[in-house]
Amino acid sequence: MARIELPIEGMTCQNCVRHVTQALAEVPGVSDAEVSLEARRAVVDADATVTRGQLVEAVAEAGYRVPDGAPAPPRDVVPLSLSGRATAPLSSAAEPHHAHPGHAHLPAEPPGLEQEGHASAQEMLLDIVGMHCASCVGRVEESLKKLTGVATAHANLATEQARVTFDPTRVTVGDLQSAVERAGYRARPTDQHAQHGDESGHDHVHGDLLSWRRRLMVGAVLLVPLMALHYLGGHGSAIGPWIELALAIGLNAYVGWPYYAGAWQRARHLSTNMDTLVALGTGAAFLAGVVSVLRWGAGAVTHADTMYLMDGGMILVFITAGKYLEARAKGQASAAIRKLLDLSPNEATIERDGNPVRVPVEQVAVGEKLIVRPGEKIPLDAEVASGRSNVNEAWLTGESIPIEKGPGDKILAGTVNGDGALVATVVQVAGNTALAQVIELVRHAQESKAEVQRLADKVVSWFVPAVLAIGALTFLAWGVLAGEWGVALTSTVAVLVVACPCALGLATPTAVLVGSGRGAEQGILIKDATALEMAGRLTAIVLDKTGTVTEGKPAVREIITTSNTTADKVLAAAASAEQLSGHPLAAPIVAEAQARQLQIPTATDMQVVPGAGVLADTSQGVVLVGNERLLDEERVDYAAHAVTARQLRADGKTPLFVAREGDFLGFVVVADVVAAHSREAIERLHALGLKVFLLSGDHRATVEAVGREVGVDEVRAEVLPDEKQAEIHRLREAGYVVAMVGDGINDAPALAAADLGIAIGTGSDVAIETASIVLVRHDLRSVPAAVALSRATLRTIRQNLVWAFLYNVLLIPLAAGGYLWPSAAAAAMALSSVSVVGNSLLLRRRRLE
Repeated sequence: MARIELPIEGMTCQNCVRHVTQALAEVPGVSDAEVSLEARRAVVDADATVTRGQLVEAVAEAGYRVPDGAPAPPRDVVPLSLSGRATAPLSSAAEPHHAHPGHAHLPAEPPGLEQEGHASAQEMLLDIVGMHCASCVGRVEESLKKLTGVATAHANLATEQARVTFDPTRVTVGDLQSAVERAGYRARPTDQHAQHGDESGHDHVHGDLLSWRRRLMVGAVLLVPLMALHYLGGHGSAIGPWIELALAIGLNAYVGWPYYAGAWQRARHLSTNMDTLVALGTGAAFLAGVVSVLRWGAGAVTHADTMYLMDGGMILVFITAGKYLEARAKGQASAAIRKLLDLSPNEATIERDGNPVRVPVEQVAVGEKLIVRPGEKIPLDAEVASGRSNVNEAWLTGESIPIEKGPGDKILAGTVNGDGALVATVVQVAGNTALAQVIELVRHAQESKAEVQRLADKVVSWFVPAVLAIGALTFLAWGVLAGEWGVALTSTVAVLVVACPCALGLATPTAVLVGSGRGAEQGILIKDATALEMAGRLTAIVLDKTGTVTEGKPAVREIITTSNTTADKVLAAAASAEQLSGHPLAAPIVAEAQARQLQIPTATDMQVVPGAGVLADTSQGVVLVGNERLLDEERVDYAAHAVTARQLRADGKTPLFVAREGDFLGFVVVADVVAAHSREAIERLHALGLKVFLLSGDHRATVEAVGREVGVDEVRAEVLPDEKQAEIHRLREAGYVVAMVGDGINDAPALAAADLGIAIGTGSDVAIETASIVLVRHDLRSVPAAVALSRATLRTIRQNLVWAFLYNVLLIPLAAGGYLWPSAAAAAMALSSVSVVGNSLLLRRRRLE
């Protein structure tokens, strides 16, 4: 038995660790594999037949990389914070949870660069020019990954971009561009301003649309007389075929140029793609037409034999029509990003030297004074210094009712000021606002790859060469064996033209693009395509109680005393102990005592007993506030009041026992209100066939009361913070595919342990960063909406792939058999890509219930 150690690049969370561990364990001969996120290293025990190369290949298949040198140290990240504030680096217990190395961390570097994998790594988004099909995607990725220092490279046909993680000490941006050029394409860094609100980021999309529209219009103008002259020429026109030839030359030179140029680029790099098929098909038809015209001119053939010119023109026009419709649909698919970009203005009014100045938002620094006039969109995250106004935060909260803002309140970029003027201190620069982080997160989701796409990628790697081989066999079979050279040519052209790798390449990314964009519009932020897939496979949902099912704002409902004290004395004693505590139940107790203007005894020391309560040394003695376990440990007699506590819990309330110097004083009864839409949300989850669990550290009777009120299937109560993770593991071991929904710091380990973590966006930053899906609005109905959206997206992906595969499997044989005319094949090819994108666009109108 041998032990092999491998440094791993690209791991960023415990879910990555699971992927790598599983990939290594599946290698024949491996008996054990231990993967450490902190050390970025895997230790594998295997027999003598296992080579290092096999393990490296397994890691690469899982989507990660084994570098040549030693592993880099763990990195620090700036987690997503919808409150606009940065948090401390995460510990290993709360590593960000996702299932794909390309997940969305927000840039700690300047826009366009991002830490990934290790301290010196950067991430860059490249616009790729020349990608037309899935085989192009594979070549771009392969060329980038060959560079020493590149950890990950993911190209996306729908967005025509590639996201690359690389070590800037070993690879430059120029190296990345050169690698793409060696593959036969062009690359340029994505406009940084476009990523954070500038419309120029969509110029290439609009430019493609205009270019294809121009070529389509010119093609139609040339094709109509070409077809008319073809049929009129059969009635004795002397110069008709020569005019047809001139029109065909124009068609091929202008409309066909992108395909011929693309095919030449691929040929120069000894590769093929869709352009190769189109160029060969239309080129063969054009050349056959030229030969026929020349022979007609010599009197060797009739005019009817010159039909290849018309067919070649029809092929080019039909395929170009498909390209135009495809480009238009892509623009509609990315509408969600544009809507988010439109929320924030490009300029801000800043007070400099006592005067208001309009400057681009990129030039505004933290600490500068922002002036927001009535009715203006707020350009940056800031804190109000003076003035009062009502601010519409609908993009973030979904609530159309404006919220009053005054000194000390936070205002966010993209929200709309009401009828008051505000002066605010900028707290986040343009690239780090809450809105910019949401945009970046949505971008990541749209650029990431779903697991189901791997099958399509493998097929596409040999698709075009296989079609070329089929075309060659078709030509030989009809020509040599059957002696039908005319049929041989038309059938071969039809085979080349009807094959459509575009549909395979667009099947998954367009669905992910539209699905994640639709989610963003609904306040559902999906960090990557793998999370989208996992959400569609869930069988169980685990809900945290406080702040998730309930409002998370407990309040003192009543005070129950013993006969020898008063309610104010019980409350003052409880507040004296809780004033040093950070527990969610401490704040309402202290607030209630202050509201009653009670004299709260000072506390000099406080001890927290996990899962039990607190003890505090106060000016009036040692005070205990907690549950029965705490009082039992401190030997306080409360037996006469145990029935009262049970009854309160049965009513869904939390009784906090209060004792001082060993004497039981009474209860401070605290209750948290169930959120307005929790029951409706759980009913929707049940309608989706999911089993719903309620998880809480609160007393069983209280949790069961809340569970009955909202209608969950089972409750898990009295669970200590460090036991929540174990509860998730038990459910997974029982065969459930589990999503954990939470909002607190103590939920982070459980969010990471679940198959899918879902964080309430108004919760803690650590919970938001750990989860794979973030619900911007504190509305539990977003959970069933996220599941429904994910299932709909998965259905769309499967429909697209099935259509793309069946289309090629059925039509290529028909074309080879001579049953499909070249022009019809071109129309079918165009329809194939358009139908895949069109089917994905239907997600924009799908009901999420």
